Amino acid sequence: MGFIDDLTLVLDLLILMAATVFYTGFFVWYHSRKMDTARAASHLREGAFIMTILGATIGVIAFWGELNWPLPGAYNLYFFDPLLLLAFLTVAFGLTVLFRLPSHFVGMLGVVIGLGVMYYGVRAEYYLKLTQDPIETLLLYLGFGGVAILSYPATLYVDWFVTGRQNASVTPLASAPTPAYPRLWAILLGLFIVMVVLAGIAAAAYGLNAAWGHLENPP
Repeated sequence: MGFIDDLTLVLDLLILMAATVFYTGFFVWYHSRKMDTARAASHLREGAFIMTILGATIGVIAFWGELNWPLPGAYNLYFFDPLLLLAFLTVAFGLTVLFRLPSHFVGMLGVVIGLGVMYYGVRAEYYLKLTQDPIETLLLYLGFGGVAILSYPATLYVDWFVTGRQNASVTPLASAPTPAYPRLWAILLGLFIVMVVLAGIAAAAYGLNAAWGHLENPP
């Protein structure tokens, strides 16, 4: 089988995913603060639909890579394992929103997946020296790992104060329809949005420093 390089496509999809999460998160937070639950929920479903499509596309590429090992040696594990985990996370979140199920289960798994993605990045760059762009690659893994971890408070907010206003059965615990500690939630959601932006920037920086080198020197 000939050499297949999907790096640029995967990075493009990761950038699109970060942009979608940021755009969705901003409008959901904005409309929920304005007590416009219907509009917040509508924007959440639209964003979840796009995340599902992007996540499924990344997942197909990652699953194919897990089966066929198109890259040299350990690079298959290094790239495709985290991609498949992140694809699972985004598709699972999208489906829970679209089917009006509690999303905090996905957020809980996001903590585990995020820690795993960070471990892949740190281990590969500091101990195995797998890439020629260690800083950009490490930031990419830390960025998306951080997004996965911070998805937990984001999903709790969604369940309690967005979808939970329309359907109390999705809330983790009984709660008032508005946050009792709005400043705390503002900090948590702000950290999530900032991490999404940083992850998108890391993907773009990695593309500029590594992916275009693949275009200039194809096999």
